[in-house]
Amino acid sequence: MKVLIYGGSGFLGRNLVNYLNKKKHKVTVFDKKKIHFDKKNIKFIKGKILNLKQVKKATKGQDIVYNLAGISDIGDSIKNPILTTRINILGSVFTLEAAVKYTVKRYIFASSIYVLSKQGGFYKTSKKSVESFIEEYNKNNKLKYTILRFGSVYGNESDPRNGIKKILKSALNNKNIIYGGTSRAERRFLHVNDAIKASIAILKKKYVNKSVLITGNKKIKIKNLIKTIQQILKIKKKVFFKRKPMMGHYDTNPFNDKPKKQITYMVKPTISLSQGIINIISSLKK
Repeated sequence: MKVLIYGGSGFLGRNLVNYLNKKKHKVTVFDKKKIHFDKKNIKFIKGKILNLKQVKKATKGQDIVYNLAGISDIGDSIKNPILTTRINILGSVFTLEAAVKYTVKRYIFASSIYVLSKQGGFYKTSKKSVESFIEEYNKNNKLKYTILRFGSVYGNESDPRNGIKKILKSALNNKNIIYGGTSRAERRFLHVNDAIKASIAILKKKYVNKSVLITGNKKIKIKNLIKTIQQILKIKKKVFFKRKPMMGHYDTNPFNDKPKKQITYMVKPTISLSQGIINIISSLKK
């Protein structure tokens, strides 16, 4: 299949690109930032998602489109609501227009578990908005889609602000460990390798026109996560939980309910949380 990935240079994107390439798909990456991929047969298009002409040109001839592009940090979205609206919503609408024009077989959108939350700032608002646009394009243009609501994905190449990596850096570099939320918060962490496998598995017919929650299968409290990290590092540091303004998403679970329409894709991890943490520690020490 010919697969186009908007935001293919990002954390999820680069892992998805490499996995699809191993499966012998013809992969095209569309991103404003070019990174090095190991394989030469991956096509890269340097472009901006707000340039409709570039988006249409990239989409022509593609079978599957993954839209992973956009502002993904909640804090950034709160600071920059206008930019978040332009990139996350208008940019996605441009990709939807192109997908309809060139009759792609499936449009796959990277949404978030935060669409089910009371928290999440303008990031959540933008994701909910795009989900509504996708449903309307389906009704009016018969566009086949799958919405992926990712939970807490982690891995070696994640953003430094990613929960696990942030705690690890604090544990390695600071006198004390500081977490910007409360100890009672819970997450279902999922390694990026497992998240990507789930992102490919949803290409099956039963996931057409569905919203899929992609999350780990085990809950862990943040205070227990920090204990695990200390045990792995063989350290014992004081832990401070400090709630920051506008960062309430660190306080509680990121979802409040489970809509009936949604398929919950509880992924059985191939990489345990402990092993995933060890891998990140190794990457940080390089």
